[in-house]
Amino acid sequence: MADPQLRVRDPERVTALRATGVFDVPEPPGLRRLTRLASRLLRSPTALVSLVLDDRQVFVSQVGLPQPWADLGQTPLSHSFCQHVVDDDAPLVVSDARLNDRLKDNLAIPDIGVVAYAGMPIRVDGRTLGSFCAIDGEPRDWTPEDLAILEDLAAAVATEIELVRAARNAEETSAVVRRILEVSQDAYVSIDAAGTVLEWNPAAEKLFGRAREEAVGADLAPMIIPEIYRQAHYSGLARVRATGESKLAGQRIELPAMDRSGRRFPVEFTLQSTAHGGRTVFHAFLHDISARNESQRQLRRQAELIDAAPAAIIVRSPDGMIRFWNSGAEHMYGWPASAAVGRNIHRLLGTVFPGGSSAVEKALATDGRWEGEVTHRRVDGGSLVVLSRHVLRPDAGGEGDEVIETNTDITARRNAEERLAASERQFRVQFHQSTVGQAIVGLDGRILHVNEAYARMIGYRPEDLIGRRNEDFTHPEDRAEGVLLTARLFAGDLASYERTKRLVHAGGHTVDVHIGVRLVRDAEGAPVHLIGVIQDITERTRAERERDATQVVLAERNAQLELANGQLQRANLLKLDLMGMLSHDIGTPLTSILAYGEMLAESDLPGPLAMPTSKIMKAAHRIDELRLNVLSLCTVDETRLRTDRQRVALAGALRDALDAADQDVPVSCPPGAAVLVNPAHLRQIVVNFLTNARKYGGGATGIAVTVLGVTTRIAVRDAGPGVPEGLRDHLFERFTRAGGTGAAGHGLGLHIVASLAEANGGAVGYEPGEPAGSVFCLTLESG
Repeated sequence: MADPQLRVRDPERVTALRATGVFDVPEPPGLRRLTRLASRLLRSPTALVSLVLDDRQVFVSQVGLPQPWADLGQTPLSHSFCQHVVDDDAPLVVSDARLNDRLKDNLAIPDIGVVAYAGMPIRVDGRTLGSFCAIDGEPRDWTPEDLAILEDLAAAVATEIELVRAARNAEETSAVVRRILEVSQDAYVSIDAAGTVLEWNPAAEKLFGRAREEAVGADLAPMIIPEIYRQAHYSGLARVRATGESKLAGQRIELPAMDRSGRRFPVEFTLQSTAHGGRTVFHAFLHDISARNESQRQLRRQAELIDAAPAAIIVRSPDGMIRFWNSGAEHMYGWPASAAVGRNIHRLLGTVFPGGSSAVEKALATDGRWEGEVTHRRVDGGSLVVLSRHVLRPDAGGEGDEVIETNTDITARRNAEERLAASERQFRVQFHQSTVGQAIVGLDGRILHVNEAYARMIGYRPEDLIGRRNEDFTHPEDRAEGVLLTARLFAGDLASYERTKRLVHAGGHTVDVHIGVRLVRDAEGAPVHLIGVIQDITERTRAERERDATQVVLAERNAQLELANGQLQRANLLKLDLMGMLSHDIGTPLTSILAYGEMLAESDLPGPLAMPTSKIMKAAHRIDELRLNVLSLCTVDETRLRTDRQRVALAGALRDALDAADQDVPVSCPPGAAVLVNPAHLRQIVVNFLTNARKYGGGATGIAVTVLGVTTRIAVRDAGPGVPEGLRDHLFERFTRAGGTGAAGHGLGLHIVASLAEANGGAVGYEPGEPAGSVFCLTLESG
């Protein structure tokens, strides 16, 4: 006896059993049909689908169980035979449990009346969850046919349980998606290809001012699309209905929208399309970007103000080499930044210090700053007296220093001081203290200035970034797009651009950002430098990816369900084809044959006619028997034919088939050759081969039986023209017929015999004859 600790009490098995969800639903109709079918086919008063937990067995479907167990729907393990099926992971078959040492003390015998028992394992995902069993209150010897039926039905029970589990998983996934949509901060809207709203989440209610009950089922366009854009919307939907394709699916789109009051505002969304039940459905998460757009406009205006400040802002090395030259310096001195940067400021401007340059150098070395009046020369040779402020600070490389000069024309001192103070305050607040990253990049791609927000975004200090190339912090895969867009800025195709890209953090991970870039030009239109505004959208991007992944999972679940439905429909077509042919095309002429045959048999016929009449009646009754047998198989509510196989001696069976086909053909059959098959099915397949040989090949020339060990091959040959090569791959498919022969038929015969062979564990095939003709083969398990 196996230790029940090994399987019955295995926590993983019990967990897997509970996870099927079959305990949480009413009795599935499929299981009810299978238990009733088992009771009827096996002539057993009781049939159970018993799922064995670690402390009891639960009957999720039952027929014939006595009270009170029928109402309880379960028993403790003290009353369980099925626990041994789980523990052994093998069938348990008992003719009289009272005589079985293992079972004779089980309380199911006196309390439930279990005497004869046959149970087959119910296996799901490699685990035995319980037993599909038949029970009799009297001693009984279970036949091999009984056990074969029970085993097949147990496999069907496992399939039904898997369907229940799949349905539960689908419901759980759908519930998760619904919860995501309910708590999403973005408005979620889905429509069909006609523009009708299918879903509308709470965020959409808030954004557009319309309740879900009002929106679902209504046309989307009049509710949220401004009138000027509606025709384009309808045209796009018409194109989708005509072609099945959407040009906008998968793109990030920014468009105007409107709410219930008619207020217009910009929204951003990514459109996704999926197919549900043969129709296209569009999904979009939308959010109002009015604040973001306004913020970006403000930042651009502020950056322009800083760049347009009347003060000359110059960054130079301690020995005077110019590194940065703003628009104020261009305006004040007349030299463009492209001409000034890289030149010695003192030689370019002819700087004259009141006390000499040594005093300035000493003040910078000791105090780090200097302020005073100096004289500079303009590009036209004119002189300027400016108030010059010098500040020494470490350069970006950390190995030296640089000097920031702010020079103001003091011809109109008061106005210049006020403008400088306002500019500096604005610069500090909007640039340094902004929570949005900002950077100024030179034409050579090197960072000239960054604020704290940008430096913190990628894990550096601001001073660590100055002088480094901007592309050093851009993900390699995103650099090419930046180069192309920058080229368009320089060419004048764009005044600015926005894009999303990935930055490389100092810690090695990536940061998703939305960046707006503008090329600053001088008064003559020459490029000066680039200004970038950078916003961290990592969390938003992650949420969008998770949302998109959820939509993909839903689409895959729907595709799996559609595939399963297609398989069920194809199985039903086979059943309907068989029933139609057997009921009408065979039943109608057969009824006439039987009727006239009975009239002849009852007449006083001469001796020479009595024997043929008897043979006619015998053959007609065989055909009618076969027709009714196949029809009964077709009425079983399953997706495949089922049959009871038995050992059939081939020599006699082939002679019987020749008589039924009214043909005399040489037969080559080894003595004692036998196969496992339903006799009626074997006769129908061979008669079909013989009939086809007579229709298309001039008649069969021989039948040869070859024993191949565990299988036996039956070949019917003819000397006809053979099957055209283009038809051979489809020969056994439904409605396949050879053209140009003039023979009547529906193209179902070979398809039906292929199904019968498969139901008997065998297969049919075709081979071209040598040197001509056809060979139709039937391969079955040897008996």
